[in-house]
Amino acid sequence: MAVLLTASRQAIIIFRPAVPSVWLLSWLVSYQRKSTNIGAVDSFISDLMENKKLKWKVLNSRHRNGKAKPSAQLGQADVAATNVRHPTETLLRSSFRLSELYNELTNNPLVVNISQMEVSQVDHLLETALKEENAEDVSRLLAQILEYKKLPSMPVLNATLKHLSHQKQMETVEQLATLVTLLHPEQNSSALGRLEHFKALCQWKLGNTLKSLEAFRTIMVDCSEEQRVAVDHILLEMIDETIGRKSEAVLLAVINLCEFCLTELRHDFPICYVWEKSFLSAWHSDQEAAKTLFDRHAALRLAVSSRTKNLCYKLLYDSNVEKVYQLIELFLKHEMKAECKSLLIRLFEYQYWRKNLRACSEIMQNAIDLNITLPEMCNRHLLELLLGHGSSTLPKESSKQSKDLKPNKYQLKF
Repeated sequence: MAVLLTASRQAIIIFRPAVPSVWLLSWLVSYQRKSTNIGAVDSFISDLMENKKLKWKVLNSRHRNGKAKPSAQLGQADVAATNVRHPTETLLRSSFRLSELYNELTNNPLVVNISQMEVSQVDHLLETALKEENAEDVSRLLAQILEYKKLPSMPVLNATLKHLSHQKQMETVEQLATLVTLLHPEQNSSALGRLEHFKALCQWKLGNTLKSLEAFRTIMVDCSEEQRVAVDHILLEMIDETIGRKSEAVLLAVINLCEFCLTELRHDFPICYVWEKSFLSAWHSDQEAAKTLFDRHAALRLAVSSRTKNLCYKLLYDSNVEKVYQLIELFLKHEMKAECKSLLIRLFEYQYWRKNLRACSEIMQNAIDLNITLPEMCNRHLLELLLGHGSSTLPKESSKQSKDLKPNKYQLKF
Protein backbone atom coordinates (compact mmCIF):
# COMPACT_ATOMS: atom_id res chain seq x y z
CA MET A 1 0.00 0.00 0.00
CA ALA A 2 2.83 2.37 0.85
CA VAL A 3 4.50 1.52 -2.42
CA LEU A 4 1.34 2.41 -4.35
CA LEU A 5 1.01 5.75 -2.56
CA THR A 6 4.59 6.74 -3.30
CA ALA A 7 4.24 5.75 -6.97
CA SER A 8 1.04 7.75 -7.39
CA ARG A 9 2.65 10.77 -5.70
CA GLN A 10 5.61 10.64 -8.10
CA ALA A 11 3.27 10.39 -11.08
CA ILE A 12 1.37 13.46 -9.88
CA ILE A 13 4.63 15.36 -9.56
CA ILE A 14 5.72 14.32 -13.06
CA PHE A 15 2.47 15.23 -14.81
CA ARG A 16 1.83 18.44 -12.86
CA PRO A 17 1.78 21.42 -15.29
CA ALA A 18 4.85 23.64 -14.87
CA VAL A 19 4.42 27.37 -14.15
CA PRO A 20 5.79 29.48 -17.06
CA SER A 21 8.87 31.36 -15.97
CA VAL A 22 9.85 34.98 -16.69
CA TRP A 23 12.64 33.82 -18.97
CA LEU A 24 10.21 31.89 -21.13
CA LEU A 25 7.91 34.91 -21.48
CA SER A 26 10.76 37.24 -22.43
CA TRP A 27 11.99 34.71 -24.98
CA LEU A 28 8.54 34.52 -26.54
CA VAL A 29 8.26 38.33 -26.74
CA SER A 30 11.71 38.69 -28.30
CA TYR A 31 10.94 35.91 -30.78
CA GLN A 32 7.70 37.61 -31.76
CA ARG A 33 9.55 40.95 -32.19
CA LYS A 34 12.25 39.32 -34.29
CA SER A 35 9.65 37.64 -36.44
CA THR A 36 7.92 41.00 -36.94
CA ASN A 37 11.20 42.67 -37.99
CA ILE A 38 12.01 39.78 -40.30
CA GLY A 39 8.58 40.08 -41.85
CA ALA A 40 9.06 43.81 -42.49
CA VAL A 41 12.49 43.26 -44.04
CA ASP A 42 11.12 40.38 -46.10
CA SER A 43 8.29 42.52 -47.47
CA PHE A 44 10.72 45.34 -48.26
CA ILE A 45 13.05 42.98 -50.14
CA SER A 46 10.13 41.45 -52.02
CA ASP A 47 9.00 44.93 -53.11
CA LEU A 48 12.49 45.68 -54.37
CA MET A 49 12.61 42.41 -56.29
CA GLU A 50 9.22 43.10 -57.85
CA ASN A 51 10.40 46.53 -58.97
CA LYS A 52 13.55 44.98 -60.44
CA LYS A 53 11.50 42.33 -62.24
CA LEU A 54 9.20 45.01 -63.63
CA LYS A 55 12.17 47.07 -64.81
CA TRP A 56 13.79 44.08 -66.52
CA LYS A 57 10.48 43.14 -68.15
CA VAL A 58 10.19 46.63 -69.59
CA LEU A 59 13.76 46.54 -70.87
CA ASN A 60 13.33 43.05 -72.25
CA SER A 61 10.17 44.03 -74.09
CA ARG A 62 11.94 47.06 -75.56
CA HIS A 63 14.82 44.86 -76.66
CA ARG A 64 12.52 42.29 -78.23
CA ASN A 65 10.49 44.91 -80.04
CA GLY A 66 13.64 46.47 -81.44
CA LYS A 67 15.03 43.18 -82.81
CA ALA A 68 14.45 41.74 -86.26
CA LYS A 69 12.54 38.54 -86.94
CA PRO A 70 14.14 35.26 -85.83
CA SER A 71 16.21 33.24 -88.27
CA ALA A 72 13.63 30.41 -88.41
CA GLN A 73 11.31 32.65 -90.41
CA LEU A 74 13.99 33.59 -92.89
CA GLY A 75 14.62 31.80 -96.14
CA GLN A 76 17.39 29.31 -96.73
CA ALA A 77 19.42 31.83 -98.70
CA ASP A 78 19.22 34.38 -95.92
CA VAL A 79 20.31 31.78 -93.37
CA ALA A 80 23.29 30.79 -95.49
CA ALA A 81 24.27 34.42 -95.96
CA THR A 82 24.00 34.97 -92.24
CA ASN A 83 26.24 31.99 -91.50
CA VAL A 84 28.88 33.25 -93.90
CA ARG A 85 29.18 36.61 -92.10
CA HIS A 86 31.93 37.19 -89.63
CA PRO A 87 30.92 37.07 -85.92
CA THR A 88 32.21 40.59 -85.26
CA GLU A 89 30.04 41.90 -88.07
CA THR A 90 26.96 40.34 -86.51
CA LEU A 91 27.85 41.94 -83.18
CA LEU A 92 28.21 45.34 -84.80
CA ARG A 93 24.90 44.94 -86.61
CA SER A 94 23.07 43.92 -83.43
CA SER A 95 20.56 46.44 -82.14
CA PHE A 96 21.42 45.64 -78.52
CA ARG A 97 24.11 47.82 -76.93
CA LEU A 98 25.49 47.56 -73.41
CA SER A 99 25.79 51.33 -73.12
CA GLU A 100 22.12 51.75 -74.02
CA LEU A 101 21.17 49.21 -71.37
CA TYR A 102 23.30 51.03 -68.78
CA ASN A 103 21.72 54.36 -69.66
CA GLU A 104 18.24 52.91 -69.38
CA LEU A 105 19.05 51.40 -65.99
CA THR A 106 20.68 54.51 -64.55
CA ASN A 107 18.34 57.06 -66.10
CA ASN A 108 15.28 55.11 -65.15
CA PRO A 109 12.74 57.47 -63.55
CA LEU A 110 12.18 57.21 -59.82
CA VAL A 111 9.28 54.89 -59.00
CA VAL A 112 8.50 55.30 -55.32
CA ASN A 113 5.58 56.16 -53.09
CA ILE A 114 6.35 58.40 -50.12
CA SER A 115 2.93 58.16 -48.48
CA GLN A 116 4.13 55.52 -45.99
CA MET A 117 7.69 56.83 -45.61
CA GLU A 118 9.20 58.62 -42.68
CA VAL A 119 10.59 62.14 -42.86
CA SER A 120 14.20 60.92 -42.85
CA GLN A 121 13.53 58.71 -45.87
CA VAL A 122 11.93 61.58 -47.77
CA ASP A 123 14.92 63.76 -46.86
CA HIS A 124 17.33 61.17 -48.22
CA LEU A 125 15.48 60.82 -51.52
CA LEU A 126 15.16 64.57 -52.00
CA GLU A 127 18.77 65.30 -51.05
CA THR A 128 20.02 62.63 -53.44
CA ALA A 129 17.95 64.02 -56.29
CA LEU A 130 19.21 67.55 -55.60
CA LYS A 131 22.85 66.46 -55.45
CA GLU A 132 22.53 64.53 -58.70
CA GLU A 133 20.68 67.51 -60.24
CA ASN A 134 17.98 65.15 -61.45
CA ALA A 135 15.13 67.51 -62.28
CA GLU A 136 12.67 64.70 -63.09
CA ASP A 137 13.09 62.99 -59.72
CA VAL A 138 12.86 66.31 -57.90
CA SER A 139 9.62 67.18 -59.67
CA ARG A 140 8.13 63.73 -58.97
CA LEU A 141 9.03 63.90 -55.29
CA LEU A 142 7.65 67.42 -54.97
CA ALA A 143 4.43 66.35 -56.66
CA GLN A 144 4.01 63.57 -54.10
CA ILE A 145 4.94 65.92 -51.25
CA LEU A 146 2.18 68.28 -52.32
CA GLU A 147 -0.24 65.41 -52.91
CA TYR A 148 0.28 63.57 -49.63
CA LYS A 149 1.11 66.75 -47.65
CA LYS A 150 4.28 65.21 -46.28
CA LEU A 151 6.95 67.88 -45.83
CA PRO A 152 10.67 67.11 -45.43
CA SER A 153 12.77 68.61 -42.66
CA MET A 154 13.44 72.35 -42.71
CA PRO A 155 17.09 72.17 -43.91
CA VAL A 156 16.11 69.97 -46.85
CA LEU A 157 13.07 72.14 -47.52
CA ASN A 158 15.24 75.27 -47.60
CA ALA A 159 17.67 73.61 -50.03
CA THR A 160 14.74 72.56 -52.21
CA LEU A 161 13.24 76.05 -52.19
CA LYS A 162 16.59 77.56 -53.13
CA HIS A 163 16.86 75.10 -56.01
CA LEU A 164 13.35 75.97 -57.17
CA SER A 165 14.13 79.68 -56.94
CA HIS A 166 17.19 79.23 -59.13
CA GLN A 167 15.04 77.27 -61.58
CA LYS A 168 12.47 80.14 -61.57
CA GLN A 169 9.62 77.83 -60.53
CA MET A 170 7.52 80.42 -58.74
CA GLU A 171 4.34 78.35 -58.73
CA THR A 172 5.95 75.41 -56.92
CA VAL A 173 7.55 77.75 -54.38
CA GLU A 174 4.16 79.29 -53.60
CA GLN A 175 2.54 75.86 -53.30
CA LEU A 176 5.18 74.70 -50.82
CA ALA A 177 4.82 77.94 -48.86
CA THR A 178 1.07 77.39 -48.67
CA LEU A 179 1.60 73.83 -47.46
CA VAL A 180 4.03 75.02 -44.78
CA THR A 181 1.54 77.57 -43.47
CA LEU A 182 -1.15 74.88 -43.50
CA LEU A 183 0.85 72.28 -41.58
CA HIS A 184 2.70 74.75 -39.32
CA PRO A 185 0.35 77.65 -38.58
CA GLU A 186 2.62 78.89 -35.79
CA GLN A 187 5.12 80.09 -38.43
CA ASN A 188 2.69 82.52 -40.04
CA SER A 189 3.73 85.28 -37.67
CA SER A 190 7.12 85.89 -39.35
CA ALA A 191 8.13 86.56 -42.93
CA LEU A 192 10.75 83.81 -42.85
CA GLY A 193 8.15 81.38 -41.56
CA ARG A 194 5.99 82.18 -44.58
CA LEU A 195 9.06 81.66 -46.80
CA GLU A 196 8.80 85.17 -48.21
CA HIS A 197 12.57 85.38 -48.77
CA PHE A 198 12.49 82.51 -51.26
CA LYS A 199 9.61 84.12 -53.10
CA ALA A 200 11.63 87.35 -53.32
CA LEU A 201 14.67 85.42 -54.56
CA CYS A 202 12.55 83.78 -57.23
CA GLN A 203 11.32 87.22 -58.30
CA TRP A 204 14.96 88.32 -58.59
CA LYS A 205 15.80 85.34 -60.78
CA LEU A 206 12.79 86.09 -62.96
CA GLY A 207 14.11 89.61 -63.58
CA ASN A 208 11.66 91.53 -61.39
CA THR A 209 14.41 93.53 -59.68
CA LEU A 210 12.42 96.33 -58.06
CA LYS A 211 9.68 94.00 -56.85
CA SER A 212 12.24 91.65 -55.35
CA LEU A 213 14.19 94.40 -53.57
CA GLU A 214 10.99 95.90 -52.18
CA ALA A 215 10.03 92.49 -50.82
CA PHE A 216 13.44 92.13 -49.19
CA ARG A 217 13.04 95.54 -47.58
CA THR A 218 9.78 94.41 -45.98
CA ILE A 219 11.36 91.13 -44.90
CA MET A 220 14.34 92.85 -43.26
CA VAL A 221 12.01 95.08 -41.24
CA ASP A 222 10.03 92.07 -40.03
CA CYS A 223 13.08 89.93 -39.16
CA SER A 224 14.99 89.83 -35.91
CA GLU A 225 18.77 90.15 -35.71
CA GLU A 226 19.25 86.37 -35.78
CA GLN A 227 16.83 85.86 -38.66
CA ARG A 228 18.61 88.46 -40.78
CA VAL A 229 21.56 86.10 -41.16
CA ALA A 230 19.53 83.85 -43.47
CA VAL A 231 18.47 86.87 -45.53
CA ASP A 232 22.08 88.10 -45.67
CA HIS A 233 23.16 84.91 -47.43
CA ILE A 234 20.60 85.56 -50.16
CA LEU A 235 21.63 89.21 -50.43
CA LEU A 236 25.27 88.19 -50.86
CA GLU A 237 24.30 86.08 -53.84
CA MET A 238 22.33 88.94 -55.34
CA ILE A 239 25.20 91.40 -54.83
CA ASP A 240 27.65 89.00 -56.50
CA GLU A 241 25.32 88.75 -59.48
CA THR A 242 25.02 92.54 -59.70
CA ILE A 243 28.52 94.01 -59.39
CA GLY A 244 30.46 93.80 -62.62
CA ARG A 245 27.59 92.06 -64.41
CA LYS A 246 24.39 94.09 -64.35
CA SER A 247 23.59 97.69 -65.18
CA GLU A 248 24.31 100.70 -63.02
CA ALA A 249 20.59 101.16 -62.33
CA VAL A 250 20.38 97.71 -60.72
CA LEU A 251 23.50 98.47 -58.67
CA LEU A 252 21.96 101.71 -57.39
CA ALA A 253 18.77 99.86 -56.44
CA VAL A 254 20.77 97.29 -54.47
CA ILE A 255 22.78 100.07 -52.80
CA ASN A 256 19.54 101.79 -51.77
CA LEU A 257 18.42 98.60 -50.03
CA CYS A 258 21.78 98.30 -48.25
CA GLU A 259 21.65 101.95 -47.17
CA PHE A 260 18.15 101.40 -45.81
CA CYS A 261 19.44 98.48 -43.72
CA LEU A 262 22.26 100.67 -42.40
CA THR A 263 20.33 103.83 -41.58
CA GLU A 264 16.98 102.42 -40.48
CA LEU A 265 17.87 99.02 -39.06
CA ARG A 266 21.49 99.61 -37.94
CA HIS A 267 22.49 96.52 -39.92
CA ASP A 268 25.79 97.23 -41.66
CA PHE A 269 26.71 93.84 -43.12
CA PRO A 270 25.05 94.26 -46.57
CA ILE A 271 26.51 97.71 -47.21
CA CYS A 272 29.99 96.59 -46.12
CA TYR A 273 29.83 93.70 -48.54
CA VAL A 274 28.55 95.80 -51.44
CA TRP A 275 31.24 98.42 -50.72
CA GLU A 276 34.05 95.84 -50.73
CA LYS A 277 32.85 94.23 -53.94
CA SER A 278 32.46 97.62 -55.62
CA PHE A 279 35.88 98.76 -54.40
CA LEU A 280 37.55 95.63 -55.80
CA SER A 281 35.59 95.72 -59.06
CA ALA A 282 37.31 96.40 -62.36
CA TRP A 283 34.46 98.64 -63.52
CA HIS A 284 34.96 102.38 -63.05
CA SER A 285 31.29 102.96 -62.18
CA ASP A 286 31.48 100.40 -59.37
CA GLN A 287 34.61 102.04 -57.96
CA GLU A 288 32.96 105.46 -58.02
CA ALA A 289 29.95 104.02 -56.20
CA ALA A 290 32.29 102.64 -53.53
CA LYS A 291 33.94 106.05 -53.06
CA THR A 292 30.54 107.72 -52.77
CA LEU A 293 29.40 105.25 -50.13
CA PHE A 294 32.63 105.68 -48.17
CA ASP A 295 32.27 109.46 -48.17
CA ARG A 296 28.58 109.40 -47.29
CA HIS A 297 28.37 107.04 -44.29
CA ALA A 298 30.51 107.37 -41.18
CA ALA A 299 29.28 103.98 -39.95
CA LEU A 300 30.68 102.40 -43.09
CA ARG A 301 34.06 104.07 -42.54
CA LEU A 302 34.09 102.76 -38.98
CA ALA A 303 33.24 99.24 -40.13
CA VAL A 304 35.92 99.32 -42.84
CA SER A 305 38.55 100.60 -40.41
CA SER A 306 37.80 97.71 -38.04
CA ARG A 307 38.73 95.20 -40.72
CA THR A 308 41.57 97.10 -42.37
CA LYS A 309 44.12 94.42 -41.51
CA ASN A 310 42.12 91.62 -43.10
CA LEU A 311 41.40 93.67 -46.20
CA CYS A 312 45.06 94.69 -46.58
CA TYR A 313 46.21 91.09 -46.14
CA LYS A 314 43.77 89.97 -48.82
CA LEU A 315 44.96 92.63 -51.25
CA LEU A 316 48.65 91.96 -50.67
CA TYR A 317 48.09 88.22 -50.91
CA ASP A 318 46.81 88.86 -54.43
CA SER A 319 49.72 91.30 -55.04
CA ASN A 320 47.21 94.10 -55.56
CA VAL A 321 49.39 96.97 -54.33
CA GLU A 322 47.48 99.59 -56.30
CA LYS A 323 44.28 98.95 -54.33
CA VAL A 324 46.19 99.40 -51.08
CA TYR A 325 47.29 102.86 -52.21
CA GLN A 326 43.69 103.68 -53.20
CA LEU A 327 42.52 102.63 -49.75
CA ILE A 328 45.17 104.87 -48.18
CA GLU A 329 43.84 107.77 -50.25
CA LEU A 330 40.31 107.14 -48.97
CA PHE A 331 41.52 107.15 -45.37
CA LEU A 332 43.61 110.28 -45.89
CA LYS A 333 40.59 112.09 -47.30
CA HIS A 334 38.86 111.68 -43.93
CA GLU A 335 41.97 112.23 -41.77
CA MET A 336 42.16 108.61 -40.63
CA LYS A 337 45.90 108.59 -39.89
CA ALA A 338 45.88 105.48 -37.70
CA GLU A 339 44.49 103.33 -40.52
CA CYS A 340 46.99 104.87 -42.95
CA LYS A 341 49.86 104.02 -40.61
CA SER A 342 48.71 100.40 -40.36
CA LEU A 343 48.50 100.11 -44.13
CA LEU A 344 51.92 101.71 -44.67
CA ILE A 345 53.56 99.33 -42.20
CA ARG A 346 52.12 96.27 -43.91
CA LEU A 347 52.98 97.66 -47.31
CA PHE A 348 56.56 98.27 -46.18
CA GLU A 349 56.85 94.70 -44.87
CA TYR A 350 55.47 93.39 -48.14
CA GLN A 351 58.12 95.25 -50.15
CA TYR A 352 60.89 94.46 -47.67
CA TRP A 353 60.45 90.70 -47.99
CA ARG A 354 60.69 91.15 -51.75
CA LYS A 355 63.96 93.12 -51.35
CA ASN A 356 62.45 96.08 -53.19
CA LEU A 357 64.69 98.93 -52.03
CA ARG A 358 63.07 101.57 -54.20
CA ALA A 359 59.52 100.80 -53.02
CA CYS A 360 60.60 100.79 -49.36
CA SER A 361 62.33 104.14 -49.81
CA GLU A 362 59.18 105.61 -51.38
CA ILE A 363 57.03 104.33 -48.51
CA MET A 364 59.37 105.90 -45.95
CA GLN A 365 59.33 109.20 -47.85
CA ASN A 366 55.52 109.13 -48.06
CA ALA A 367 55.29 108.55 -44.33
CA ILE A 368 57.55 111.56 -43.71
CA ASP A 369 55.48 113.74 -46.05
CA LEU A 370 52.24 112.70 -44.35
CA ASN A 371 53.72 113.26 -40.89
CA ILE A 372 53.21 109.60 -39.99
CA THR A 373 55.85 108.00 -37.80
CA LEU A 374 56.66 104.44 -38.72
CA PRO A 375 58.25 102.04 -36.22
CA GLU A 376 62.01 101.94 -35.76
CA MET A 377 62.04 98.46 -37.25
CA CYS A 378 61.21 99.95 -40.65
CA ASN A 379 64.32 102.13 -40.48
CA ARG A 380 66.44 99.10 -39.62
CA HIS A 381 64.99 97.11 -42.49
CA LEU A 382 65.65 99.98 -44.87
CA LEU A 383 69.24 100.20 -43.66
CA GLU A 384 69.65 96.44 -44.15
CA LEU A 385 68.44 96.78 -47.71
CA LEU A 386 70.84 99.65 -48.34
CA LEU A 387 73.81 97.75 -46.92
CA GLY A 388 72.80 94.57 -48.66
CA HIS A 389 72.45 96.43 -51.94
CA GLY A 390 75.93 97.99 -51.52
CA SER A 391 77.56 94.71 -50.53
CA SER A 392 75.94 92.96 -53.45
CA THR A 393 77.70 95.35 -55.84
CA LEU A 394 81.13 94.79 -54.27
CA PRO A 395 81.68 91.23 -55.48
CA LYS A 396 80.83 92.27 -59.04
CA GLU A 397 83.43 95.08 -58.98
CA SER A 398 86.07 92.86 -57.38
CA SER A 399 85.44 90.18 -59.98
CA LYS A 400 85.92 92.73 -62.75
CA GLN A 401 89.19 93.88 -61.18
CA SER A 402 90.39 90.29 -60.82
CA LYS A 403 89.74 89.72 -64.50
CA ASP A 404 91.89 92.75 -65.44
CA LEU A 405 94.85 91.62 -63.31
CA LYS A 406 97.71 89.86 -65.07
CA PRO A 407 99.73 87.06 -63.46
CA ASN A 408 103.20 87.91 -62.13
CA LYS A 409 106.23 86.51 -63.91
CA TYR A 410 108.97 84.83 -61.90
CA GLN A 411 112.49 83.78 -62.93
CA LEU A 412 113.62 80.57 -61.40
CA LYS A 413 117.40 80.06 -60.76
CA PHE A 414 118.89 76.59 -60.49
